[in-house]
Amino acid sequence: MNKNILKALFLLLLVSVLFSQQREVVFLQMNDIYEIAPLENGKVGGLARVSTIRKELLKENPYVYTILSGDFISPSALGTSEYEGKRINGRQMVDVLNSIGLDYVTFGNHEFDYKFEVLKDRINEFKFVWITGNVYYNQNEIIGNFEKNDGSTLPANIILKIPGYTDEIKIGVIALTIDANKQPYVYYMDYIESAKNQYNAIKDSINYLIAITHLTIDQDKKLATEVPELKLIMGGHEHNNMFYKVGQTVIAKADANAKTVYIHKLIFDQQDKLNDIKSDLKKVDESVAEDPETKVVVDEWISRAYKGFMDKGFDPSIVVANFTEPVDGREEITRKELSTLGYLIALSMLQASKGSDAAFFNSGMIRIDDFLNGEITQYDIIRTLPFGGKIMQVEMKGDLLKKIMDIGWNNKGNGGFLQFAGIEYTAAGWKAKGELIKDDKTYNIALNDFLLTGLEQNLGFLTKDNPEIVKITEPDPNNKDDLKNDIRFAVIKYLKSWQH
Repeated sequence: MNKNILKALFLLLLVSVLFSQQREVVFLQMNDIYEIAPLENGKVGGLARVSTIRKELLKENPYVYTILSGDFISPSALGTSEYEGKRINGRQMVDVLNSIGLDYVTFGNHEFDYKFEVLKDRINEFKFVWITGNVYYNQNEIIGNFEKNDGSTLPANIILKIPGYTDEIKIGVIALTIDANKQPYVYYMDYIESAKNQYNAIKDSINYLIAITHLTIDQDKKLATEVPELKLIMGGHEHNNMFYKVGQTVIAKADANAKTVYIHKLIFDQQDKLNDIKSDLKKVDESVAEDPETKVVVDEWISRAYKGFMDKGFDPSIVVANFTEPVDGREEITRKELSTLGYLIALSMLQASKGSDAAFFNSGMIRIDDFLNGEITQYDIIRTLPFGGKIMQVEMKGDLLKKIMDIGWNNKGNGGFLQFAGIEYTAAGWKAKGELIKDDKTYNIALNDFLLTGLEQNLGFLTKDNPEIVKITEPDPNNKDDLKNDIRFAVIKYLKSWQH
């Protein structure tokens, strides 16, 4: 045999042997999961498909860790339904994620949408480990760790120990959450300070450091700069997939609702040195079979939640519209400009409110953060507006109306940005019904009941007892035909009429 061929075969064999002596540690990453079942008529997402991906990875490698980077028990549309006489409040996520075999999770800001008692129930029901490095329990200004019913506290960090070739490979894991939900029972420590403290606490016991975060991408980048020892940041909060490298730190986020997952492979050589991190974004679509065991759990919870919706007058599977073009419901649009979806919802409110001159609502009501396309069901409307809410008819003076619209327009980038119909902004000022709004004239405005709580950003003055409000008319709770009792019924009715 030719000597060159023999040499090539020997080199190939050598590479093969060396490669076989590499150790891989795999992290399967999800973030911002609000739906347990596939979306877009079954085309994308679905946690039973994620379960399949996990099982396939485990066939190849026993060192697979499944991670969820926050936001999952709220705001879930199914969680707003009722089962066994009370709101589900994320219980469906408990069962499904336990079925998958999730390993580690950290808080997202939306975990704190619930009262403490509800959150504590969810923490105690999960089989996986919650890690939280900068979020603490605030009880009457006494700051402490979140505890489980057995008295154990949620860890601020963990150390994974994987058998190596010369010794154990020890990977420290820290977790950090954005301080975007100021519940009275929550205390946030600065995330950079916390990360440094956690690293210093475990640095002598680990070989490498990674993080699970629910921060903005700018915060993740700052974290990578301030704590350069981090090798991998598995992030959440934004709903679109992202991949960056800051110094030697990899930052990755998958698409929300498990439309994609990240598969990170940390590759160690025979001296247990981290040689590389290979991060692959995998689509979760019809090409991935649904794991039968997890699908049973998913289907059972959908059945329970749908029954709860039907008891309230919805029929989740009924098609109400067919969008031939995608309607953009992403937060980056609905919270910055008058969007098609926002305008449709405001028009629905206006149509349901006889005698109103205009309608508006805070864009934070829209929670779908996705495109609506093709056949739109009642459940799509429910998951677009999971919190529902009443439509109030409020008579107010023009000067108050202009003040609200000015502030709402300047709330760009947050949930206090107003979506509206029947009002327009011109170079000359705000107009209603084609005429400039007059300070002393009374206008009848349809708005969602949340806006009258004074809890929206920069709109604290907008309450029921504001003296510039002339009159408030609430929907009749005993009249099931009054669409104003739930904004979602108004949207469903409008879309049906709009399509015909």
